[in-house]
Parts: sequence; structure tokens; C-alpha cells
Amino acid sequence: MMHMTDKTILENLEERRYAAMLNADISVLKDLLHDELSYMHSTGELETKESYISGLRRGTSAYKKVRCSDRTIRVHNDIGLVFHRLEADVVFQGNARHLDNRLLAVCSREVDQWRMIRLQSGPVVR
Repeated sequence: MMHMTDKTILENLEERRYAAMLNADISVLKDLLHDELSYMHSTGELETKESYISGLRRGTSAYKKVRCSDRTIRVHNDIGLVFHRLEADVVFQGNARHLDNRLLAVCSREVDQWRMIRLQSGPVVR
């Protein structure tokens, strides 16, 4: 069996996370997100794992289209840094929005499981 590198594992984690966001797949998100998650949206709103998942479960947050590009992954011991651009069509509390953001997802490895523990998002400056 081929051993996957940490970068490949983190890339797969991000692909699974975005697919789960699009499908509001709560069980997958619960597995991929760290219990101590801090999710900073480009609006400045800070969410925990529970509040983020709750919004998707209730439908007050919904992702309609997601496109990631310009991804760079760095691994430092048990911390993974995933830099990328996100373009997404979303609905937040009944309002449709188009996002064009740069993100930094910080993942933490505990035992042999990587989970996203922090996310910082900001709009692309034109």
C-alpha cells in the first residue's frame, strides 16, 4: 500500500470538506473539523464548530457552488497550513452572496488524524 504524504492527506481533507459543505453532510464535517474550531468568516463573524454545523443543519447557511484554486500546502510537524482562493455562491440567512476570498485553513494532527482547527477568510483585494 502506498503511503500518502501529509500534503496529499491535507489536500484530500480539503476536497472532502468542500464536498461536505456543498452537500450539508454534517457527519463528514463533524469528523473533519476539530472540536476547538475557530472559523473566521470574511465578514468578521467568528463561529465555533457547533455554530458552523448548526447553521448548515438548519439551512441558514448553504453553499450552492464552490471553486478552489491557487492552493499551497505547508506542513510543520503536526500543523498543516492550507492557503487557497475560494470562489463560492452561498446563502446566509436568506441572502444570496458571491464570495471571492483568500483563506488560510490551519489543520492539527492528533495521533494519526488531521482536523481543521482554524480558518481565516478575507476578501480578494482588487
